[in-house]
Amino acid sequence: MSDTTQNNSTLFIKFIAVAAAVGFLYATVLAKLGLDWWTDENYSHGLLVPVVIAIIIWKERDAFHRVEIRSSILLGGITIFVAVLLLIAGTLGAELFTQRMSLVIMLGGIVIYFFGARMLNFLVVPFALLLLAIPIPQIIFNRIAFPLQIWASKMAVWGIRVFEVPTLRKGNVIDILPSGATQTISLEVVEACSGIRSLMTLVTLALILGFFTGDDGEKKFANLSSRNLIRAVLLMISAVPIAVLTNAARVSATGVLTYYYGKQATEGTWHDLSGWLVFVVALAMLIGVNFLFKKFQRKDAKTQRREAIQNPKSQIRNRAGWPLVIALIVAGLAVNWFANRAEVAVERRQLTELSTTLGDWRQRGSEIKFGEGVENVLKTTDYTMREYTNSEGRVANIYVGYYATQRMGATYHSPQNCLPGAGWIMNDPQFVEITTTDGRTFTANRYIIENGIYKEVMIYWYQGRGRIEASEYRDKINTVLDSVTRRRTDAAMVRVMTSVGDDEAASLEAASSLAARLAEQLTPFVPE
Repeated sequence: MSDTTQNNSTLFIKFIAVAAAVGFLYATVLAKLGLDWWTDENYSHGLLVPVVIAIIIWKERDAFHRVEIRSSILLGGITIFVAVLLLIAGTLGAELFTQRMSLVIMLGGIVIYFFGARMLNFLVVPFALLLLAIPIPQIIFNRIAFPLQIWASKMAVWGIRVFEVPTLRKGNVIDILPSGATQTISLEVVEACSGIRSLMTLVTLALILGFFTGDDGEKKFANLSSRNLIRAVLLMISAVPIAVLTNAARVSATGVLTYYYGKQATEGTWHDLSGWLVFVVALAMLIGVNFLFKKFQRKDAKTQRREAIQNPKSQIRNRAGWPLVIALIVAGLAVNWFANRAEVAVERRQLTELSTTLGDWRQRGSEIKFGEGVENVLKTTDYTMREYTNSEGRVANIYVGYYATQRMGATYHSPQNCLPGAGWIMNDPQFVEITTTDGRTFTANRYIIENGIYKEVMIYWYQGRGRIEASEYRDKINTVLDSVTRRRTDAAMVRVMTSVGDDEAASLEAASSLAARLAEQLTPFVPE
């Protein structure tokens, strides 16, 4: 066996060992990511992304062979170390996005470790596709989805009124009174109808389309010519209005059909088929935009592909891979130990036992329960929602949602994400100081929220493990720290709401008073 053949065989074994070690380190992350691709319609395109990446790497294999290998063990090792730290932090803090970003950084670090940073330039598109297939954090997703919902709602209402169908919009909810009916039907423009689902797929397809329909030219960034790179970026940007426009048209058509045929137009076969039809139309529009860009695009002065200078390739040192394999296996053992380490069991009382009296406030009626669908979304371990009244006749609503552990992905939902989707407009955000009767002071969030004729003061905060935080980001950091040092991630989101009425200052004072009385009684239910 020649030295070259033996060296190639050794390198192949080394890369297989590294791949197996990465698979062991990220086994749980990869399994959950694959499950999300299979079940989450927003990211179902992720199932095809690994295949497309493999095709791109095979297609560009000649370009990779022309790159001089300058392995950077130090820079690559530091990058890999950072990825492991992020994986541990994401595992302890139950933050899936951090774990998945760790995987991307890990792959980048391995490329640098073996081939050098220069190789990353040729892998920009594969890495971009991988990033587009990773579900973004819910708080960011909702901040993207809700404006799209509002835009789609406004455009849909305009389209419905073109057909002289009377309609009323409240946030992302459209009310329509069917012809001859006495009861309105509400169309809620959720993420699927706002275009957010098709948007994620369309942006990914735009990048793939821009890459594979490129022509010859001087290769620069991402192994694309300047004109092809600009066209790919413009295609990705154009996917946003295309997704919103086509889905607004779908909602408009649904609204008109609802007026003539009633509720059956909003569900069943028509609703499913319209979703597929809208996506096909959006894809056709994207292909048409790509055709126009290619037709009117300025030609580069150099149209011939520039062959890179053949550089003498540096050999990867055979011993460079084995320390990495060992380090990844050790990291995998550490991550699995942290992930499977049992949390400390804390004694607590059920929230159903929360006092019916909170200072001057008395419970009115029985506990309020969500529907099964909402409970499945919230995934609380225990929760209570009630109404209280005070001696002045003011009515307030409280909600406490408790999570015994946040390691499995179940965590509280910020009102900033939930309420706007129900048509509430959140105004005048401020931090307020809440003081309990024993002199403790904590900071909470305060909003004035409106929905039609309703206007309320809302105060909320995050409480658990002896901490009270207004910032969910700071609370997430504390969750990671407490998971490491105290083996606990239990906590609750607490919310108080009351009507503003004619006196906003009095409403704020009343809400603050109830928040203080509630917070000081929560310790048996949300342990310190």
